[in-house]
Amino acid sequence: MLGFLSSIVPAAVAMLALPFGLRSRVEEKNVRAVYLFHRSGDPLVTVASEYVLPIESTQLEPVLGAVRDFVDSPEPAGRGIQQTTRRFGEEGVVGVRGQFVSACVVFRGRADGIIRRDLVRFVRDFEERNEDRLGSWEEATSLAGEASLAMTGLMDGQVPSDPARLEFVVASN
Repeated sequence: MLGFLSSIVPAAVAMLALPFGLRSRVEEKNVRAVYLFHRSGDPLVTVASEYVLPIESTQLEPVLGAVRDFVDSPEPAGRGIQQTTRRFGEEGVVGVRGQFVSACVVFRGRADGIIRRDLVRFVRDFEERNEDRLGSWEEATSLAGEASLAMTGLMDGQVPSDPARLEFVVASN
């Protein structure tokens, strides 16, 4: 009898724990897209999810409007990080502005705290690594490949501390 109880108790504990926080961060975040803009307001990179269902057309305009409002709003005083969160029912937008770039995440659900933390880390790390190449939009476009890889990591729930130094070539037709 004791052997039976000792084998069933761990299984019962595991079953009880599953609904209370052992879910994957990817499931919690439900990131639809990540946008990166230069401080001039010009877009640098957009990464979209293949796994989260498309946003309803009735909510697309206000969500994209919130992204544009954040990017177009005045820059913060000093070198600090500016953050914002906007909700549209189940949809949300988290925006983080650094000295050189602004990043916005469009997501479904309630994981804005996790997303904001990861986005702040991404903007700080990206600007620290590339400060000398973010002065103009033209220079910043050379970083599109590196930014795209890091932003894909944001969608996957991982923020690489030092992505591999890879060279990217702009494709043209």
